[in-house]
Amino acid sequence: MSTGPTGQANTARHGPQLGSRLTVGGWQTVVLSVVGMAVLTGAAIGAMLLTHTDAVTRELTDDLLPARVSAYRLQGALSDQETSLRGYVIAADPQFLEPYVDGQRVERQATADITARLADRADLIADLTAIQRAAAKWRSDYAQPLISSVVPGAPNVMNTYIADRGKAEFDHIRVLLDTQTADLEAAQTVAVKELDAMRSWRDRVLIAMLAVFAAGAILLALLMRRAVTRPLALLAASCRRIAAGNFAESIIVRGPRSEEHT
Repeated sequence: MSTGPTGQANTARHGPQLGSRLTVGGWQTVVLSVVGMAVLTGAAIGAMLLTHTDAVTRELTDDLLPARVSAYRLQGALSDQETSLRGYVIAADPQFLEPYVDGQRVERQATADITARLADRADLIADLTAIQRAAAKWRSDYAQPLISSVVPGAPNVMNTYIADRGKAEFDHIRVLLDTQTADLEAAQTVAVKELDAMRSWRDRVLIAMLAVFAAGAILLALLMRRAVTRPLALLAASCRRIAAGNFAESIIVRGPRSEEHT
């Protein structure tokens, strides 16, 4: 078996296939380090996405959707007050005022619920404040004076001017209610789109992590094949030829440096 100049020449000619500066363990460390960093980065991004997704989900399910329900209750309460007022003025029956009183109670409950849920949304609270002011003005300037002018048990026909004035004032409240509904719907749409975007980014991160895992596995397989399996196969073939009597056969050093010869 020859390990002299010929072997050295062959070694120089067939130098390490994976580079002379890194050993097999070094290449494994590089690949595993890259995979590990990718996993840590993906985990950090995933944690941030999960935290943000939870926050948006809570905003949507705990605040915006219940606030929309309360907004519909508020609209119904104000409509009940307006209808009750007209009925009382025409019939002069105190029973017609019950929805007016109940409507104010429901209005206060709905307003308190919306305020509690949307306290950090100045734009949506501004819509509610405008409705509250308009409703209070309608009651103080129109509804209460009109109720005071009615004699119970003495039905009367509502004056056209008074009826038109009341309709005009309440139409303003309807416009504000429509604005509130539109703004709440827009806020809900934004939250839903944000959730969709977070899910999309989550899927991309998971796919990227799987791709890194797959690439790392392939690189490790190729590394083991080129650094261990293939050189061992060549060594075994050379040994078989020498054992068969071919003593001129040279054992060529292949693959990266071993740990002992760094």
